[in-house]
Amino acid sequence: MQLPVNLHKAVLAGTSRVPFDPASGVAPALQLEAGQSLWQALAAQDLWQRAGYQPAAGLAASAAAAPEAAACPRAAEDILLLLMRGMHADLLPTWLTLAHAKGVSVPHACLVPLLEQGMGRPGLRDTLLPVLGERGRWLVAQNPEWGAKYVAGTDDAVAVERAWNTGAPAQRAAALRAMRAADAAAALTSLQAGWAQEPADLRAALLPCLETGLSLADEPFLESALDDKRKEVRGIARELLAVMAGSQLGARCAARMEALFTLQPQGEGHLPVLELVLPEACDKSMKRDGVGVENPYRMGEKQSWIFNMMQCVPPSHWAARWSVSPAGVLQVMQANEFGRVLQEGLVHAIGLSARAGSGQAADWFIAIHASKVPNARVLSARFADMAMALPASARERVLHAWLECGNGSGVPDALSLARQMAGEGGAQVSLAVSRLLLDRLQQMMREKDAPDYGMKYEFETMASLLDVGDMEYLEQGWPAPEWAHWDNWRQLVDELKEAQRFKYTLHRSFTDNKE
Repeated sequence: MQLPVNLHKAVLAGTSRVPFDPASGVAPALQLEAGQSLWQALAAQDLWQRAGYQPAAGLAASAAAAPEAAACPRAAEDILLLLMRGMHADLLPTWLTLAHAKGVSVPHACLVPLLEQGMGRPGLRDTLLPVLGERGRWLVAQNPEWGAKYVAGTDDAVAVERAWNTGAPAQRAAALRAMRAADAAAALTSLQAGWAQEPADLRAALLPCLETGLSLADEPFLESALDDKRKEVRGIARELLAVMAGSQLGARCAARMEALFTLQPQGEGHLPVLELVLPEACDKSMKRDGVGVENPYRMGEKQSWIFNMMQCVPPSHWAARWSVSPAGVLQVMQANEFGRVLQEGLVHAIGLSARAGSGQAADWFIAIHASKVPNARVLSARFADMAMALPASARERVLHAWLECGNGSGVPDALSLARQMAGEGGAQVSLAVSRLLLDRLQQMMREKDAPDYGMKYEFETMASLLDVGDMEYLEQGWPAPEWAHWDNWRQLVDELKEAQRFKYTLHRSFTDNKE
């Protein structure tokens, strides 16, 4: 509020020091004290200014998008409203995933609340983006805050380009991923154009985006990034080159390892014996490829060099080179004096091959538990995290194999993988895997008198993952009615069954064509 000079002085200094003129907006007939007159004058001044205020002209919004051709079934909309009110809210990603599969967009009345929920939940944004529809994308374009978060899913090439050219670092990274998904080569060209001028922190933030649509066409640029001044940028470039199938980095490290290996055949039906000579020195070219940069397990210096090189070589290289199965490769390495170092490097390489989208990587995840390697459980401590990068079908194959692992070593990793799949949202495993998971849950239940917090979490995981195509198996395999501990478990079991019935209704709602 802007005040006349006399009012401004009186407010700052007080009416006792600055005589106040009653003519400044207060009717003389009120006969108020000086202080009261001052406040009355301020109120009148504020009223006059607000009454005469003319707002600035706003930008005209673009025309609203036309309604979607495929309307959301009424039953599915009713289920969505229940989810948004908190009933089985963890199944919201499942609803969004099913809607995408059915080619259905989110009902218009639900768009704003869901867009707001997604602002702080990246996982929810990923499942919401494909089902926003034309109206949802139009709404995102009207709100700059939404546009900053949902830019990666917009179909508006102009908005993506604007975010890439003028956005904050997070917006630019999201825009680059969107550009890579649309045209990987063009996105690489855009990144290269300004790469030399980008600050080091921004280079480190943008380079990982190349994993979207990664191919050998990106190799020359990533090879040049191995010489970047920033250590973090060099590390990201090495990791992406290790993920890339057929990269020169993998070939160089494989050649170095083969120069250190001697494979001694042992006759038909027997695995060969591997001999390893540690490298004498780490030259400049090895350091450029990351050798000697990382030693996460406090190995000896030369052993860490072996680890660094092994993690850059695709696991399939050794199986093909030695003509043995993945389990055979593990056993050959285990028998060596430096077997633990070799296998640790191999474990990292398996995780990188999963990120490359190779379905064959599933064979290695399965082999680590199926093999007779004594320390397989220790080596696989990170396998559940790594397996999440596999394609969905390969990931379920791994889950199935781990649950059926004869020596039982795969079960902990299987449950860990199941929890991560449930946390991803929208995932549902096959009936065969569902039966195995439920059987394992029931077995764990029989081993405890009462559920602890961990068991409650396992029940929540099952509620998200189990198949609902056939509900009969959910009534099978439970302890007998006279089981002494039923009172401790009944609530969890009832909640699981109720959640499955709700999920069954959710799935069926998309086939309901009633208006």
